[in-house]
Amino acid sequence: MKTSIKTIALAVAFSAVFAFNSFADEKEARKAGFATGIFASKSGKVHINVDKFGNENTAVVITNDAGQLMYRELIGKGVSKFRTAVNVSDLPSGTYQIEISSKSGKEVKTFNVTDKIAERSISVK
Repeated sequence: MKTSIKTIALAVAFSAVFAFNSFADEKEARKAGFATGIFASKSGKVHINVDKFGNENTAVVITNDAGQLMYRELIGKGVSKFRTAVNVSDLPSGTYQIEISSKSGKEVKTFNVTDKIAERSISVK
């Protein structure tokens, strides 16, 4: 009986920790004015998802390591969810930054574009 009470108490404690941690992450995102989800796909695209919590303009900018502008999109005040897929397969190899910014905050992510080197093999029969 005592072990089941300890098990239940431990489960409640872990649940509380995870719940408070989840609320803390959401609170941080709301402080920035937006939450983002950025990922690359095998098709050579970078998917950018932005969920805005406020009513302010938000800019999505991609630059190369020299600071040259490669992509820019302005998300208007009335838009609360923004989804786009940017084709980066034609970009030269290098390091790029995705900056998402508004009056409330800014988030910067970095991604690399690399070329796969073709391997040649020789076989003698």
